Amino acid sequence: MKDVEVGKFHMAAAQKGYALNAMCYSLNAAENRAAYAADPGAYCDRYGLSQEEREAALSRDKTRLLNAGGNMYFFAKLDRAFRAPKEG
Repeated sequence: MKDVEVGKFHMAAAQKGYALNAMCYSLNAAENRAAYAADPGAYCDRYGLSQEEREAALSRDKTRLLNAGGNMYFFAKLDRAFRAPKEG
């Protein structure tokens, strides 16, 4: 993807990482976080991630996630899938 002009909408940039971001957003729900933690690969498959997106999600490497089109707000949800639930 060639450089994009700041402040302008670019369809290609918006579409890159859409599935990855949708999957990460789904992790707002506790039951989805549990499903991801139980079998991350199968959970990624539910969203049809590209190989690049899948590898980035499974590695939870922030640079790889960004390069795959991940949005920092959304992929922060990945970390929540591996935190211990709060008591009380």
